[in-house]
Amino acid sequence: MMEKEIISSRQFMIITLLFSIGTAILIIPASVTSEAKQDAWIAAIIGVVLSLPIVKLFVTLGNRTPTLTFVEANEKILGRFFGKFTIIGFILISLLSAGELLYFIGIFMKTEIMPETPTMAFAFLFSIIIIYAAFLGIEVFARSAEILFPIFILIFIFFVIFITPAIHIENLQPIMETPKKSLFFSMIRFISLFSFPLAVLLTIFPSAVNVHKSAQKGFYIGTIIGGIVLITMITLSILVLGPANTASRTFPSYSLAQRISIGNFLQRIEVIMAAMWIISIYIRTFMYFYASVIAIAQLFKIKNHRPLIFPLGMIILGLSQIVHPNIIHSDIYNREIWPLFSFVFMILLPLVLLLVAMIRKINGNQGNTTQSNSSTQSESGSNNGNSSQSGNSNNNEDATQSESNSNSDNSTQSQSNSNGDNSTQNQSNSNGDNSTQNQSNSNSDNSTQSPSNSNSDNSTQSQSNSNTGNTPNSDTNGKLPDN
Repeated sequence: MMEKEIISSRQFMIITLLFSIGTAILIIPASVTSEAKQDAWIAAIIGVVLSLPIVKLFVTLGNRTPTLTFVEANEKILGRFFGKFTIIGFILISLLSAGELLYFIGIFMKTEIMPETPTMAFAFLFSIIIIYAAFLGIEVFARSAEILFPIFILIFIFFVIFITPAIHIENLQPIMETPKKSLFFSMIRFISLFSFPLAVLLTIFPSAVNVHKSAQKGFYIGTIIGGIVLITMITLSILVLGPANTASRTFPSYSLAQRISIGNFLQRIEVIMAAMWIISIYIRTFMYFYASVIAIAQLFKIKNHRPLIFPLGMIILGLSQIVHPNIIHSDIYNREIWPLFSFVFMILLPLVLLLVAMIRKINGNQGNTTQSNSSTQSESGSNNGNSSQSGNSNNNEDATQSESNSNSDNSTQSQSNSNGDNSTQNQSNSNGDNSTQNQSNSNSDNSTQSPSNSNSDNSTQSQSNSNTGNTPNSDTNGKLPDN
């Protein structure tokens, strides 16, 4: 079995939020506005609403196999033969997407920030970060997402505030002028870049999340907040740049940041704003890469996936240089090919898996979390499932107390004290599963009192008192009788 890594539901929500934004924050304003024009923000709102049933599909499928990853669920539901074919398709789309995101990093940095530097340099440096994060594992990655999330939100809030003075409301007019067909295609492009890729999160949901019920809410919340961020970016691009200018730009949101000017003093801060986009792209690139690594390891039954990380890292680095010959090819791919390609492996495949699982009545949902705590405490007794206690005591004049504790699963404690003049009281505690405690005290000439307590479900208590000349008193409820 592979090493089990667990993240919290809050971390999963943050990953969902930043993953849903991803590269869409850079390219989606141009892609959607090219068809819907000034009504692109309407298409985005409809796209976010329609994404919620898609999330419902993923959540329902995840609940069918709560302890399995998406790859393992394929083999369990479809069988080993057909499951392996679907897994191969999932691996291909994940690797290709990871390479494409490295391409976007390189082309963005070269086009907008450092035009003299080759794209290979940026892709190589970014791939090192991705490979190192994959070596550290999903838990470390989730903690890094927690650290980056406040930075992202802070930059986004400042971005919205600073760009507000450049807004022109007339750029949204006329409203609802776009033909329904164009609005539909814009909506499909938005969903394909926003919610279709969320299927990759089935690699860690719900098998790697500690609280399943909270993770389900986090799936919805992260998707909604991510959608609000994208709607805001699209709306601001139209309001500031205009629909025609937005559609003609390669990275409209970066051009939007270049328009920030506060009192002719706060200017040229778009590079700081670029940190927001790099954070979201980092989250999505890692998840694509991590999903492909885990999928290959589980496909070939490799216990340790880490030896696969570096070779696959070199593969996506090479793919980043050949996946798109130029930015025009990338634009055509994202508009025409990606919606169909992603629909097959990220929507149709989970839907088929869910239907087959319902037909075969595969339902491994055993609740959200199982927590078991067993602790027992006893004084002059035992709180375990199966315990046996026996006590014999005779007391005379003075008191001597001794305590003995045992925390092992199978323990036997025996205490025997004999005094001529003094009396002995023994206390024995055991926190193990099966324990036996014996207490025996014998004195002569005096009365004997022996308490014995047991708080277990199945317990045996025996008391024997022997005195010479006095009357023995015993209380099985743990209380000393009155003398």
